[in-house]
Amino acid sequence: MPGTYFGPYNEQYSTYANAGHANLGRWPLGHTLILPDGRTYRFALNDATVEVAGNLYQSVASVTNHLDVTADVARAIGATAISATLGATAAAVDIYAEGVVHSSNDTGESYAYRIKRAMTAGAAHASAATSSVLTVNLEAGESVQVALDTTSEVTFTRNRFHQVLIHASPPTAGLAGVSPGVCAADRFYWSQVKGYAAVLASGTLLAGLPVMAGVTTNGSVESAKRRVGTGGTTALLNTATMAILYLLDADGTTTGYAIVTTTTGTTVSKDITSGIADNAPIVGMCVKANSTTQYALVDLNI
Repeated sequence: MPGTYFGPYNEQYSTYANAGHANLGRWPLGHTLILPDGRTYRFALNDATVEVAGNLYQSVASVTNHLDVTADVARAIGATAISATLGATAAAVDIYAEGVVHSSNDTGESYAYRIKRAMTAGAAHASAATSSVLTVNLEAGESVQVALDTTSEVTFTRNRFHQVLIHASPPTAGLAGVSPGVCAADRFYWSQVKGYAAVLASGTLLAGLPVMAGVTTNGSVESAKRRVGTGGTTALLNTATMAILYLLDADGTTTGYAIVTTTTGTTVSKDITSGIADNAPIVGMCVKANSTTQYALVDLNI
């Protein structure tokens, strides 16, 4: 299981090859490295592309056909394997090693179990073709706590540090940290999650204020915002008799809105925040605000 390694300066730039077969690293995925000044890193596996220093990374997006899939056989309390029939997306060998399988619906629901670390190829699970059964082995010490039957639905989730990639804008999965240097494809490296880091900036950052994953530029951060969702029919307004609301964002941009309602005499709560396409997770605080497309200093807290 992941632990903590208090390491020397410069260790954060070390990279490691797969040990004997794909997906097995020198330490478990998510193992923590803490430098003498407190900067913190997590052990991660790169995907098939070279890392880009100072870019923000995310985990692999979930696969819809591996979500809420039905158990193919019953599993009694104490069982150390769980299986289900996938949808029309195959699963390569050990892609869920060190990940999680959780019972998401019906009998036995609400329990999450860690999947085994693949010390040898196929130890976590064999490959599974489309619409076939995927059987995962649980980590030592893990076992089914409430029996599963063939009505149970389970969901398979990758370890968030397994085959990480530059975050999409906005991110499509959990964040995995910032690359501290250039790591070759398919190698293990240390992904920074806390402390001062140089990170690609998008737009105007403000020193002392939080930043979030960029929603327009992959791998970047931008000033934290919560955007207002808008909609409805546009119409010509008489500005002499109707007030206009002006919103000023963190980048200094002013936008005017007119708010019109046809409901009278009632008080209701409305959610006016926009969706995932306009919002992203907070990743830390801006320390030095360099210009857009440059690299700002950010105090990470991922």
